[in-house]
Amino acid sequence: MAKRKRARSERRRVERAERSEPKQVSARRKKPRPSSSGRRIPVATIAWSLGGVAAVALVVLALVSQGAAQPADAATEQLARSNSGTDVTVHAGSRHVVYHSDEPLPSASFPRVDGQPTLVWFSGTWCHVCEQMAPFAHETAAAYTDQLVFVEKSVDHDRDSSGRYGVRGTPTFIMLDAVGSEVTRFHGSPNATSFAAQIEQALAALS
Repeated sequence: MAKRKRARSERRRVERAERSEPKQVSARRKKPRPSSSGRRIPVATIAWSLGGVAAVALVVLALVSQGAAQPADAATEQLARSNSGTDVTVHAGSRHVVYHSDEPLPSASFPRVDGQPTLVWFSGTWCHVCEQMAPFAHETAAAYTDQLVFVEKSVDHDRDSSGRYGVRGTPTFIMLDAVGSEVTRFHGSPNATSFAAQIEQALAALS
C-alpha cells in the first residue's frame, strides 16, 4: 500500500515537472515578410520609366520650338516677284518666310538672255537672321533692279542650287554673272544701309 502511494506521488511529481517545463522553440524561424514599402523596383522598370519621360519631354520641346508659322506679307511677296521677274512660292516657317523664286538660276546651258547678273539670297524657314533682314532685304534690292536680278532661294526647296554653290549656312548672298558663274558672296547685314553697301560692292566685283 505504501509503495503504491509512493509510486502515485512520484508520477504526479513528474507530471507537474513536465507541465512547468517551457516548450522548445523551433530552430527554424520564419523569415519576416518584407513590407510593401521596402520592396525594390527592378532596374529595367526604372529605365523604361525614365525613357518614357525623356521622350515626352523631347516631343513637347519640339512642339514649342516649332511654334506658329510666320505670316506672309503681301507687299513683300509682290516685291519678290518684281525683283526676280519670276513667280514665287511662299514657304512660311516658324523663323522666316521665304519668297522662293520658282525659276532655275542661270547656267552656261541656260544663260540670261538680257545679260543681267543675279544676286541670290539663300535662306531657310528656320533662319532667324534671315527674318531679321526681311523688313529691308527685298525693299533695298528693289532699288537695283536696273542693274541686277534679285532672287530668294530656300535651301530646303532648291537643294540642287545650294549644293551647286556649296552653301553651308544662311543667310548667304551670291552674285552670279549671266551664265551662272559665282563672282562674289557675302552674308547677313544688320540694316538696309549695310545691305545696300554690300550690293554695291558685289556689283563692283562684276567689272
